[in-house]
Amino acid sequence: MSTEHEQGARMKTGASSLPALIIWWIIRCQGCLGLREGPRLLQEPPPVVSFPNSQGTSLSCTATATPSPTISWVTADGARAELVGGLRAITGNHANSTLSLLPFQPDQYRHDLHAATYRCLVSNTVGTITSRPVSVNAVVMQRFEVGVSDAAGVVGGPAVFTCDVPPTVARHVTVTSWTVDGRTLTPSTRPDGRHWVLPTGELVVQGITLTDAYTRVSCTAAHAFDPSPRSSNVARVIVTGENLLSRPQLLLRRDLVRPWTRDDLLLPCVARGHPAPTVTWYREDEARGRVGVGGSGRVQVMEGQLLVTSLRHADSGHYLCVANNSAGTDSYRVNIQVRERLSVSVEPSLQRVDLGRPTRLTCRVSGSPVNSVTWYKDGRPLPPLPRVSTYDRTLHVGQVSREDGGMYQCLARNDEDSAQAAAQVDLGDSAPVLEYRFISQTLQPGPSVSLKCIASGAPTPHVSWTLDGFPLPQHDRLVVGQYVGMGGSVVSHVNLTGVRAEDGGAYTCTATNRAGSTAHTARLNVYGPAYVRPMSVVTAVAGEQLQISCPAAGYPLAQITWSRDGRTLPVTARQNVFENGTLVVRHVQKSADGGAYTCTAQDKQGRTHSATATVQVLVPPKLSSFTLRRDLALGERVSVQCTVNGGDTPLQITWTKDGVPAESIAGTQVRPLDQYTSILTITHLTPLHSGNYTCTAVNDAATVRHTAPLNVNVPPSWLEAPRDTSVTLGETVIIPCHAQGFPTPKVSWRRTRDDQPGQYSPILGGGMGVGVGVSANGSLVVVGARAEDEGQYLCEAANGVGGGLSALVKLTVNAPPRFDAGLQQTVSVRRGARASLVCHAHGDPPITLIWQAAHTHVHDHSVVREVAGGVRGELVLPAARMEDAGQFTCTASNTYGSDSFVVQLVVQDVPGSPHGLRVSERGSRHLSVSWLPPVTTHTPVDKYIVQYKTARASWAEGEEVGVGGDTTTARLAPLVPDTQYLVRILAANHLGSSPHSEPLQVRTEGEAPSAPPTGVRADALSPTSLRVMWDPPPPHTHHGDLLGYNVGVRRHDMGGEGTYNFSVVGVGAGGGGREVVSGLRAWVQYAVVARAYNSHGAGPLSSPVVVRTMEDVPSAPPAGVECSGGAGGSSLLVRWAPPSPTEHNGLLQGYRLTLTRLDDSTEDVEELTRMTNGREESVGGLRPWTNYSVTVAAVTRAGAGVASPDLTCTTREDVAGAPGGLRALQSGVGTAILTWLPPHPPTGVLLGYTLHHRPPHARASSQHSLHAHATSHTLTHLSHGTHQFWMTARTRVGEGPPTPTVKLTVLDQVPSGVASLGGKVVATQGEDVRLVCVTVGSPEPTPTWTIDGRRIEKNGRFSQEPDGSLMIRGVERGDRGNYTCSIHSVRKHPYVHTSTTYTLHVQVPPSAPSVHIADATSSTLTVSWAAGDTGGAAVRAWAVWWRAAMGGGSWHTRDLGRTHSRYIINDLQCGAEYQVYVTARTHVGVSPPSRPLTARTSGSPPVAPPARHVASGNRTGIWVWLGRWGDGGCPITHFTLELRRPRDTTWNTLASSLAPQEVYEVGSLRSGATFGLRLTAHNAAGATTTTVNTSTGPGGGLGAQPAGGLEEAPPNPLPADPRLLASAAASALALALTVAAAVLCLRRRAAAGRNSRTSQEDQEVEENKTNLLQQRDAYYATVRKPQPVPATLERIPGTREKETEYSEDIYPYATFQLGEGRGGGGGQDDAATAKFQTFVFQDARYGVTEGRPPTSPSRPTPNKTHGRSRSQGHGLGGPRSESEEYDSLQSDTDTEHATSSRTESSIHLDSATLENQATLHLPLDPHLATLESHPEPHATHQPRKTTTRNVHHNLIYHAPESSTSTEPSPVLERKSFPRKTDGSKVLRVGAFSNRGLHKMAASIRGATQETSLSFPKKLGHGSDSKSSDDGKYGFTRKITPPVGFSSSHNELSEAECDLEIRKKNSESDATSGAYIGHSRSQFRSYVSGRNSKDYSIKV
Repeated sequence: MSTEHEQGARMKTGASSLPALIIWWIIRCQGCLGLREGPRLLQEPPPVVSFPNSQGTSLSCTATATPSPTISWVTADGARAELVGGLRAITGNHANSTLSLLPFQPDQYRHDLHAATYRCLVSNTVGTITSRPVSVNAVVMQRFEVGVSDAAGVVGGPAVFTCDVPPTVARHVTVTSWTVDGRTLTPSTRPDGRHWVLPTGELVVQGITLTDAYTRVSCTAAHAFDPSPRSSNVARVIVTGENLLSRPQLLLRRDLVRPWTRDDLLLPCVARGHPAPTVTWYREDEARGRVGVGGSGRVQVMEGQLLVTSLRHADSGHYLCVANNSAGTDSYRVNIQVRERLSVSVEPSLQRVDLGRPTRLTCRVSGSPVNSVTWYKDGRPLPPLPRVSTYDRTLHVGQVSREDGGMYQCLARNDEDSAQAAAQVDLGDSAPVLEYRFISQTLQPGPSVSLKCIASGAPTPHVSWTLDGFPLPQHDRLVVGQYVGMGGSVVSHVNLTGVRAEDGGAYTCTATNRAGSTAHTARLNVYGPAYVRPMSVVTAVAGEQLQISCPAAGYPLAQITWSRDGRTLPVTARQNVFENGTLVVRHVQKSADGGAYTCTAQDKQGRTHSATATVQVLVPPKLSSFTLRRDLALGERVSVQCTVNGGDTPLQITWTKDGVPAESIAGTQVRPLDQYTSILTITHLTPLHSGNYTCTAVNDAATVRHTAPLNVNVPPSWLEAPRDTSVTLGETVIIPCHAQGFPTPKVSWRRTRDDQPGQYSPILGGGMGVGVGVSANGSLVVVGARAEDEGQYLCEAANGVGGGLSALVKLTVNAPPRFDAGLQQTVSVRRGARASLVCHAHGDPPITLIWQAAHTHVHDHSVVREVAGGVRGELVLPAARMEDAGQFTCTASNTYGSDSFVVQLVVQDVPGSPHGLRVSERGSRHLSVSWLPPVTTHTPVDKYIVQYKTARASWAEGEEVGVGGDTTTARLAPLVPDTQYLVRILAANHLGSSPHSEPLQVRTEGEAPSAPPTGVRADALSPTSLRVMWDPPPPHTHHGDLLGYNVGVRRHDMGGEGTYNFSVVGVGAGGGGREVVSGLRAWVQYAVVARAYNSHGAGPLSSPVVVRTMEDVPSAPPAGVECSGGAGGSSLLVRWAPPSPTEHNGLLQGYRLTLTRLDDSTEDVEELTRMTNGREESVGGLRPWTNYSVTVAAVTRAGAGVASPDLTCTTREDVAGAPGGLRALQSGVGTAILTWLPPHPPTGVLLGYTLHHRPPHARASSQHSLHAHATSHTLTHLSHGTHQFWMTARTRVGEGPPTPTVKLTVLDQVPSGVASLGGKVVATQGEDVRLVCVTVGSPEPTPTWTIDGRRIEKNGRFSQEPDGSLMIRGVERGDRGNYTCSIHSVRKHPYVHTSTTYTLHVQVPPSAPSVHIADATSSTLTVSWAAGDTGGAAVRAWAVWWRAAMGGGSWHTRDLGRTHSRYIINDLQCGAEYQVYVTARTHVGVSPPSRPLTARTSGSPPVAPPARHVASGNRTGIWVWLGRWGDGGCPITHFTLELRRPRDTTWNTLASSLAPQEVYEVGSLRSGATFGLRLTAHNAAGATTTTVNTSTGPGGGLGAQPAGGLEEAPPNPLPADPRLLASAAASALALALTVAAAVLCLRRRAAAGRNSRTSQEDQEVEENKTNLLQQRDAYYATVRKPQPVPATLERIPGTREKETEYSEDIYPYATFQLGEGRGGGGGQDDAATAKFQTFVFQDARYGVTEGRPPTSPSRPTPNKTHGRSRSQGHGLGGPRSESEEYDSLQSDTDTEHATSSRTESSIHLDSATLENQATLHLPLDPHLATLESHPEPHATHQPRKTTTRNVHHNLIYHAPESSTSTEPSPVLERKSFPRKTDGSKVLRVGAFSNRGLHKMAASIRGATQETSLSFPKKLGHGSDSKSSDDGKYGFTRKITPPVGFSSSHNELSEAECDLEIRKKNSESDATSGAYIGHSRSQFRSYVSGRNSKDYSIKV
């Protein structure tokens, strides 16, 4: 019993003003004007959406909310999904929004769009919710085929067919039907006769017969997005007869199945074996172990398959299928995970929570499985917060804050499904908070006052105002205003106009809502007399506290008092009066404290004022307690009264039941007894009347409640009474027994006792295990019913009210038939013997027995008779025949079920031959073969004998292996790798053996070589490279074709810790190889190994060979270099420490010390170098007081290494030198001027000068001390006569030597002269220079200025100032020279200087340096440069700049010292182009950038292996050998693999970003078909694609063939008949004679009509030009680089010995010199041996030779062109054509690049060796060459004699294979071009007079094409005029080039120029020299000779 007291003081104040009421109503009713409802999803997308690319899809999101929501779409990472043109569109954004993925083409597929996760977000002012994530998967439609393979089976057993679907589409393809001999079968959970199409698509054929071998089956499948069916090929059953005693073998297995609830599930258990296996299904239970399943109901076993209908979640678990026969068992275990669609709800879905209060949200998830549960707040995952926690899917918020309001969601997910639910949390009642308060103020009367409060809370609070606890007074000067701001806060203010003293007091603003209230009080004091405002009636509650504030105004007040009945308070202990005028009365009593109270206020002047308040005391109600009986029963009456014992009237008394008015309950009456008593009466108690009854009393003072419970006791009654039930033996049954009542009845079960009728035994247990038990709800549960469970059971229900309930029921257990477990299941007899088959069944009678056999007729010899407990049946076969063998089924049935027992009859005979022999596993040293048992015998095979031999051996020489009769596999070992074998098999038993099978031919796999290479040797080539050579391993250890070798190198000094770095080398001539290993450290011992590899791997390593690299210069400078000045100022002492030993790179021989003095006034550099062995050195002979740059470099036998950084050292000061050029001139009468120059060079800080003067006839001299900056001095009052002068200078060290004595004779007349001394003047370009010229004389002379003897004309920059000085403004470099100032006067003195000269040097910024690329590797570029014009100043530093050519990235720079001329740029991208330039810096400025070079790092696109090594096929797949690709110098990043199926023209992408790996398998392909593979390898340098065809099935292991390649030519069908051969030879001879005659005729006609065909010649040359261009364009695209074989190439002559080169290293644009034979006389053939030279083309795009980098094709050329014309379309600054590249051999830069690499050295040859030598030019096409002779430079127009030489040029050309492969061509043919030259008749005329070098080109392609060039002799004195025209052009009228002759460039730079010149030359040109014209393809040459010579070029 409890009493709740709700009391509150009520102050009756006057009614508020009407405006205040209106404002209050608006604020209070804001929530009534419109409800806020958070977003709610009406439709959301499914969790997974798949769609075809041809159709697209749409995701719809529909929601509702108040106010209306907005919908947006986001991706998985929360990024907003925007419109993507043509691919993704979004429509709508309010209550309905759709995201559409539009149809797209396969090449438009984007992973971020079409394989993404999307969510829709729905938002309004309440919050945001998100839909469940929808995973979108676009399916790019592609063609596919389905197939069926033949299935094998034995007679009477099953066979299983599977519809093979490509794995790329299997996810979306479903088997729709099977066709069996024209009959269509669809998937079902029930069999259709002997054929059953399982729901998963397999076709099961039961009870195979011999006629099934002729059955044809095929399957039909359909794509989910393409309804058109796909039909497979036709397959058949391979009937293999019957076996004897073979253990079961399961043909179908499942590991995991995940069905949905309420679906039907069929689990297959198809087993074959002999005898026919019996199939049993079990369920594995942790508590009960393995429990058998099957029977009637939802779980059934049909023909061995487990069918579960209407799946429930309880069906999840592990199930076991066991197939058993007398030979053994087989089983498989399957895990069933029943999935149930997820469903989520959040409770409560809507709640209001007060701020600071806790709350919780519960997420209830149904469905399974549940992988994760995530809470979201406003569309985002809820972040972890200290006050927020989650436990058991419940979200707890400790203290709710304002940010906690909004929408909450619970998202449950698993792998296939997701669900979400949302809940809205509104912030409930929060007590008001005052955000702004007014302050206390003291004012003079008159001004206006505004008091403001701002309050916030939920709901919106109402603000009221009081003054000293009373309502505000009503007058026109006071206005109250109130409104709601934007943030929901209430702004309330009180405005007072013309404030007066009576307005003062304590103003209080109170903010109130239903959650509470808050108030603020502050005083407003107004100066004036005391004033007390009138007070209204004050209400007080008896027993509570009364508080009244005196409304006193005026300021200042002296005191405030209270009085009652004339007595000043307080008068009792319960009263208290405070200084502020507040009266407090505690424990108010109605009789003692009611009445009038007077408040009096007095000010400082003694003025008083009073007002009276009346206090009314109210008494609250007082209730008497009441209770209700606890033993009230159903139907009784009850009455209770509620009495108010005290309290003021009027009173109101009410009754409620559980918060509902009690009168509304049926049968309940409430009536008042008097005004103080109310009676509650219930006339007939029912369960409805149970509850809590509350009496409430209310008066004006308070509300009082009292509550008492009422419970009605109800006896038990049946909800569901138990009934008699029957159950089948082994099944489960539930007998319900449910009762109701109050208290809740308790249900118990008992069973009758057989030994004591009428007695019962209690039943214990919870009904969970096997047996009888009682469940929690009172039902009787019988699990696995047994016969002993049958009987009577009693159910009782009691609750102590009444007598209780009981019911007696009977449980009947029915027994279906069952067979004895020990019956014989297999009966074996000989053919013709008697066979007896027996079965014995038990169960409830009557039982019927039937014998059946599907394969034969059952004879009428079966006998059935009853036995104890059942029946016995026997079937007798008097004489067993072969066709009787098989399964015989005995079926027993009764009313309650049936059971079958199978007996296998085996009739024995001699074995038949095994068949189906195949290789199941193939290794290098073993074979595993399998076969099918014989089909013609029912007798078990005792053993199988497998015989095998090599292909060349006889069977007698072979070997054999025996295996047991129950085994159909054998392993043959040991075998020889990569060897052909023949295998056959026969079967044997105790009756005999079978014939052998057909031999199987098979080859063992190869394996990695088993021996290392032999003869491994190595030597050092350079400090960073080694040459390694080896011989192949012994042939018998190859185990396959050798593909190459791995050469490994590691540091020998690191012991076994280091690992070998391997490189791949091809197989060289003779099977061995050689390799140059570069990138090594100098002077380091390396261990070198080699190993061979084939397609199966690498062999063992050879024994290490230790070799040391050559010495190199040290790679680091000495450390700690320091210096100090030596004694005397002319020496420096330098000290250092040696570099780190790891940087020595050899044996240190000493150190090179370099001292450099830089003078800014000149470009000369003084350098002093010394070699020393010590670690310090004193260097003397230096200038005092001078800065020297000091560097130290360590030296090995290879030279000096890296120098230390420049260290600036200064020598000490010394005594000053003598001043320079002292000059004395008379400047006037008795005056003289002396001029001089400072000492040079300076030796210290100059302190001053001392002038010594000796007058005439004086012995002593006088001294004059002069300032250090003075350069002239004037002396006065000099006497006539000869004066002597000399001068000294002084430094801090001391005074220096004097100048020579200068004499001056003072005369009466002043002679004319020039006093200025002149000298060297150094200026910077742009400065103003003033050259001083001081003259003396009388009259004053006029100076004249000349430069280098020429008079200077005055102009804007040159001007002569009044004092005679010359001013040069903005000096330029052209202004440099000798400037002389001179005078001309008649009065000259012989010893007086009349002129002075200045030497002006103008310094400018340096010009751009000359730069070229000296070397390149895969990650570095070596830049070399030479200084250009330094501008008259020494270079102080260099800057190298570079950036990537593609993309225009930022420039990188490196500053280097002045001594550098080379720099290696590191960390570059492999195979990428870079732009490089260099700038120089002097003290004047920085040079312009050099011409940017574009260079490429080494490395080429990946190199494809030979076609047969790209891929190989197996039976149903293809192995793609990715590890056999070469990386081209740049690591391969990924592969793209495409597949083309047979009879298909489209390519399907299998993998677009396949990581590099050794092998990748493409599986699930149709056997025996040919597939196209297109494989593209990518690296940083580009991509390479190769296309091959590969076959699967037998023979599929062979290597792939080039796609589209020509097949191997068939053998020649013509017989080798001598008569036919003779006829063919005669025909060939006749054809040759005909061609020769035609050629002779054409030549004669050409000679006869030559003079009349000048125009025709032009036409023919133009035709040549067009023809050759077209063919060269076609040929350039096929050029590939052969593998380098440097050891077989000849060394190029003319190169330095240290830079040995091979023709492989030569750049395609290079110009070469060929050494010629010497001797012979003019006009005679040279008898000396001709020098042969081989040049192999190397394209810079396809790799490098011997580690040397390729040179960039866009290498810039020197500026000097020597008269060469540029290509059309290029300006002077533009790029040059290929024909101009590197032709400027005579330019400055050609000989300056001393630091060039080997490639460069062969490009820039010494021009001094060019004379008298033939030159070969190689343009871009390696098959175009130029032969040209060079005359003496001075003999351009004069013939000169030369010796006649034969020069043979050997050109190696690519065979046709090189156009598609980067491997070395198998045949490299050399053609020799001998040439006779009559040097005396060689002239250069026309265009060649002003040209450098020119080209003749011949391009050859093909193996049988020829180009014939006829070079007639040149015209000389007395030559035949008929040949002049032929000599003019050098070849016959028209050239017919071979098909392979082509051009890849359209530039006409030289071709057009020469053609125009040829047209302008007259016939006389032929007498001056022979001009060989050339076409657009650059076909020209100089040739001379006595006789015409035909050159035939053939490959």
